[in-house]
Amino acid sequence: MTEPTPDPILRFLTAGSDDRLAMAHDPRANAALTELLGADALAELRGLSPAGTPHLADAGPADLIFVPGVMGSVLASQGLGGVWWLDIRSRTHIDDLALSPDGHDDAHPAFRVAPVAVDASYESFLLAGARHADLRHSAFAYDWRKPPHLAADLLAERILALRPKPDTRHPVHVVAHSMGGLIVRTALMRHPELWRHIGRIVFLGTPHHGAPAIGGYLKNHLWGFDTLALLGRYLSRDTLRSMWGVLGLLPAPADVYPGGEHPHPCLNFDAYRATDWRLDLSAANELRLQTVLDAAAAHHRALHTWHTELGQSLRDRMAVIAGVGYRTLFRLAYVPRFGHRWEHMDRVTRRVPGNPHREGDGRVPVASARLASIGETRYVRGEHGGLPAIPAVREDTWRFLTGRPMRLPRTPAAALSPHLAGDESVSTPALTGSRVDHDRDPEDPGYLDFDAPSSDLLADLEERLEAGRLPDFLRTRLL
Repeated sequence: MTEPTPDPILRFLTAGSDDRLAMAHDPRANAALTELLGADALAELRGLSPAGTPHLADAGPADLIFVPGVMGSVLASQGLGGVWWLDIRSRTHIDDLALSPDGHDDAHPAFRVAPVAVDASYESFLLAGARHADLRHSAFAYDWRKPPHLAADLLAERILALRPKPDTRHPVHVVAHSMGGLIVRTALMRHPELWRHIGRIVFLGTPHHGAPAIGGYLKNHLWGFDTLALLGRYLSRDTLRSMWGVLGLLPAPADVYPGGEHPHPCLNFDAYRATDWRLDLSAANELRLQTVLDAAAAHHRALHTWHTELGQSLRDRMAVIAGVGYRTLFRLAYVPRFGHRWEHMDRVTRRVPGNPHREGDGRVPVASARLASIGETRYVRGEHGGLPAIPAVREDTWRFLTGRPMRLPRTPAAALSPHLAGDESVSTPALTGSRVDHDRDPEDPGYLDFDAPSSDLLADLEERLEAGRLPDFLRTRLL
């Protein structure tokens, strides 16, 4: 009896960088990977490194951990089998990613959903790290649905496993994209002993103080790109509200958000009072949402206090690289505008030069990406999801981690200078889903003024998805 042929798509989604690269160069996997990624993204993956290049992490224990952003880890069911985030073929299981009321377990325990790999959109960063002469990387996949302290505790275990004893000559460095930065900071807050094992940390586009875009999704469900609206057909409002990790990315309370207090730069209502969202929930669902919001507010305040009390020598080990130049959802505000689809809520997206609350990377305002009094803060013209795939960002990351001076501009204005126009080029725009050319024009309405797609458009998108002609759906992200 012959063994069944392994599913190439499932193998690819759950594989590490080495195996993915080998599959990209394997003619036998070409048809399946073209259907999964699209021809452009597959070509980009093949171009990252020659086939057969050894992974330098094999030379010894990793001394660099990469922590991806929200939805940047592949989630698979250990109970029923299959990848549920995100294999297009199992998209009917996306709503099965709902969590229990406390956010610690699946709503249906038998599903046993768990992280199995880091998403392929990060391959340009991971493979560049693998070729670095002095840094051997390890990627940390985590369950982004759940409260951040759960992933933070697992990250602490990973770091201690790599360096059970402090090693000042070969510490563990950390690079985190987006939500991953909050996981890193939470781990350090909960496990201060990690500082004896960690060297330096680089945050790429981390919403340290939250992102108004998450409030947009909570209020009006999924919006922005066509693929987000299509995802809304598979991910229900109830399931989204059950994801503690996602709602933990709401803008920090006014007493924590930089320049906040009164009024809040991002909101004209209290995001941490469930009734203020006016979602017409049942009493039970509103109470459940309030529990999640209370936890998110408490976590923002705890991180703020922790950072305020952190010694300067530890802050100096941190660097932030923030993206600028893209229209971003900067503010949600209720206004008396009857008949408005947002139930009288306006979205402020216009960029204002020199204002950190009105400049961003398309998802995260600069004010939220910054951290007070840290070692370095640098800027690049770049879109949120593509930041790790910008060669200039990677180079500055390596420079900081190895103790060399960074080169990216120190101000948003300098990063937007015409003579730096090429610095934001993403090495893998199709693989990262960073092809948002219209956002380069500050006067263009951009995707954030996108209204609900027509039923005809959604039907067409669904037909293309079913036929395997919508690979961009695989790269759908909230942040």
